[in-house]
Amino acid sequence: MKSILKFLRFIRIGIYQWRLKIHQNSLLHQIQGGISLRLDGFCKVIHPENLQLGSYVYIGGNAYINCKGNVSIGDYTILSRNVTIYSYDHHFKNPDMLPYDKKLILKPVRIGNYVWIGMNVTVAPGTVIGNGAVIGAGAVVSGKIPENAIVVSAKPRIIGYRNAENINALLDGGKFFNKYYLNH
Repeated sequence: MKSILKFLRFIRIGIYQWRLKIHQNSLLHQIQGGISLRLDGFCKVIHPENLQLGSYVYIGGNAYINCKGNVSIGDYTILSRNVTIYSYDHHFKNPDMLPYDKKLILKPVRIGNYVWIGMNVTVAPGTVIGNGAVIGAGAVVSGKIPENAIVVSAKPRIIGYRNAENINALLDGGKFFNKYYLNH
């Protein structure tokens, strides 16, 4: 019985590795670059045609990369597990509906060479990470990160406010994105 269980485990691992190899090859055919790409598990890439990969890039399992607004990742860069990268944002400051409308704002993400992005990091749209930077686990990064910077998350802070007059007008008019989306 032990030998049968061992054999079944061997088969299950083999099937997983086979599926992973197909996943990696499929991804490589859809992106630009990616020489010696290493995927350590499955990752989801939305709009892979807008992803430019350098050489010897490592992407950990369960990564989510949305390349709608373009994403480039430099040579020898490591993305740990559960990294999320977005290259677009919703129009929410003065939207036609609440909490946001249908308009998307494309903002390319640029990640330099030999960058290390830790586990559970979120890279916001429009972020530029300089060569050699290290982004600590759980950080949310945006804006320009200088070369060789070491970044960790700070306390949450208010970065601005929405237009209150516009919000009140939309509330009075019953303009909600979910209401529109669910009815069309």
